[in-house]
Amino acid sequence: MKLWDVVAVCLVLLHTASAFPLPAANMPEDYPDQFDDVMDFIQATIKRLKRSTDKQQTATFARKERNRQAAAANPENSRGKGRRGQRGRNRGCVLTSIHLNVTDLGLGYETKEELIFKYCSGSCDAAENMYDKILKNLSKSRRLVNDKVGQACCRPIAFDDDLSFLDDNLVYHILRKHSAKKCGCI
Repeated sequence: MKLWDVVAVCLVLLHTASAFPLPAANMPEDYPDQFDDVMDFIQATIKRLKRSTDKQQTATFARKERNRQAAAANPENSRGKGRRGQRGRNRGCVLTSIHLNVTDLGLGYETKEELIFKYCSGSCDAAENMYDKILKNLSKSRRLVNDKVGQACCRPIAFDDDLSFLDDNLVYHILRKHSAKKCGCI
């Protein structure tokens, strides 16, 4: 769902709950649980909206300020370089993102809810320490025949906030530890 679709769903749910409360005689047994789930969904969505707009504004301001300071410090070198200098360089383990539909995650959910999925990619060769080099050498010389020795791996070291969404059948779901927030070599 797009941002405004989520806000519209929240408003409709709140309006419906306040305008047409269920009479106590016809109230299903699981009504309080459903109401709590809807309220949790609305609160999580509002928090996510507030956080995303605050982060975007702060990041944009900080980036503009850094660019302005760099241009003032080095006027002849600030033009024309952009990101081209970083392309050929091995950047190691980095956080990468892709815009997806929750259904594309392959977890069995049918929904039109969208998300920005962040994952870790890259090499951890530069992060090898003495221990890793010794294990690699012992493995190559076949001294550690039966043991499988793993290499340093680019993995999430922190995860994004939980993702709350309604599927196409209006069932509320929460995905935990679904997207990377920070990457590191493990």
